[in-house]
Amino acid sequence: MATAVSPGVAKVTKKRSWRGATIAALLLSAGLLGLAVISQDDGKIHLERLAMPEQIQRCTADADCALVDKISCCDCQSGGAQGAINSTQQDALRRFLKVACRHRAVCVRVDTCQRDLVPACSAGRCVASVSDG
Repeated sequence: MATAVSPGVAKVTKKRSWRGATIAALLLSAGLLGLAVISQDDGKIHLERLAMPEQIQRCTADADCALVDKISCCDCQSGGAQGAINSTQQDALRRFLKVACRHRAVCVRVDTCQRDLVPACSAGRCVASVSDG
């Protein structure tokens, strides 16, 4: 229902109340915050094991293999492991670990590096073995 306004007469407008909109915004914000705080996790640790691509460790002779200080998500100076890979596959290992370790645990400053390991080719696969001397 519209009201006619005479020329020269000021139109009086009703001031809008923002109380309802403010309450709705606060309730929506509280709901979103509640969803963010409540974890949908069941409290259990879930591990996903990924197999390293075969070509990273494939070899035909001991000379094909190289010892690396990072064969897992953490390097051996940070609680991780050393291993032997094909010396031409270091970039492939780096790319694999980038994907495999995207949701990894924090590395700790514990040196687990072994100084007596040497790379060797055994049954067509690079392995790290303890040196004899």
